[in-house]
Amino acid sequence: MFMASVLVVARIAAQSDALSRITFSPWNSKHHLEWYLLFLLVNLVFIHNLLEGEFLGPHFFVMPDVMMIGVVLQALVLILSVVSLLLTGVVLLVIALCGVVVFSFESGIDYFFEVAALGLAYILVSTRINALDRTCFARYELTRLADLAPTILRLGLGLQLITLAIHNKLYEPAATYFFLTEHPYYNFPQFLGWADFTHLHFALAAGVFEAAFGVMLMLGLATRYVLLVVSFFFISTGIISGLEEVMGHLPIFGVIAVLFVAGDRRSLDTNEAETLAPSPA
Repeated sequence: MFMASVLVVARIAAQSDALSRITFSPWNSKHHLEWYLLFLLVNLVFIHNLLEGEFLGPHFFVMPDVMMIGVVLQALVLILSVVSLLLTGVVLLVIALCGVVVFSFESGIDYFFEVAALGLAYILVSTRINALDRTCFARYELTRLADLAPTILRLGLGLQLITLAIHNKLYEPAATYFFLTEHPYYNFPQFLGWADFTHLHFALAAGVFEAAFGVMLMLGLATRYVLLVVSFFFISTGIISGLEEVMGHLPIFGVIAVLFVAGDRRSLDTNEAETLAPSPA
């Protein structure tokens, strides 16, 4: 039903100029406040990780003999973020690769696409936002590619949702099942009277919906509408689970802010082209 509503919104927006601009048109943000919000939220997560002795998240398994590598990399993100966004982006890419190659593929794949997309986005917007990057790396003409950064974030978030859905819910639902046995209130259909809706059913259904969200984000179907629904679920989960869950989702909220401001330039251009196209004689 939700997927049908996304297609309906996208179709109506394509035929209505006013709704098209609400759904797709970029918002004016000459001071890049949405990007600064993203940088702040990412830094808050790494500060929290360093204070708690974690790497990327509380469920990320790291062997003690390589934990110092994770500490150094996360500290570098915090230090470099006030100096150079481009170098910070490079470190984020290293973190994404280390997560799956050096530390634990099983844990790292749950963060890889999100962190890698953040790293690429940092690099692409670096010369547009950071004065030092603009001075030192102007010859690479990254400013011409800055408009691709929101697309990279959208694809990265979509891929991450699909990966989480397949890895933790569809292919290996055991972790989600045991989580639900400890927190049965998440399985709300049971509280609505569907006693036969088991925790395994909920895990599989959640995986299907999460994968669907990821696919729709990657396709750019009514992106703002999809982001509103995704935000609702993340906020609801944070309210129920508390601060620990909120901290893990902070970068996602930052990405959502950037995507909300960016809109969907491709869809808007397509609609305008259809509107301006001459009618057949």
